[in-house]
Amino acid sequence: MAPICRVTMIKVEEDKLDIALAGFKTFTQKQSKDGSPYILSMEAGATSGHVRDMGFTFVTKSVFHSKEDMKFYEEECPGHQWYKDYLKERAPVTGLMMVAFEPGVSFTL
Repeated sequence: MAPICRVTMIKVEEDKLDIALAGFKTFTQKQSKDGSPYILSMEAGATSGHVRDMGFTFVTKSVFHSKEDMKFYEEECPGHQWYKDYLKERAPVTGLMMVAFEPGVSFTL
């Protein structure tokens, strides 16, 4: 079974990017399912600012073992809910786009 990748692009004010990143770091430590970490990998960072970014300033990537784990993340994960609440209070999101995919090709150097 191939892993499931979830990429989220978020619009956060540029002066709040450090807040969004600090919260994401805490979130990586809070994510759990049945008392154990379940997300295979998580990454986040500010965009580089290109005309194609369409105003999105912050990107996250999470990799899950299964679609079921991704569904848990989206609907039940207390850590994910904590992060959404954290952003709402400290770095309000003004736009969001999410895509998920199963890699058809992978390369690692």
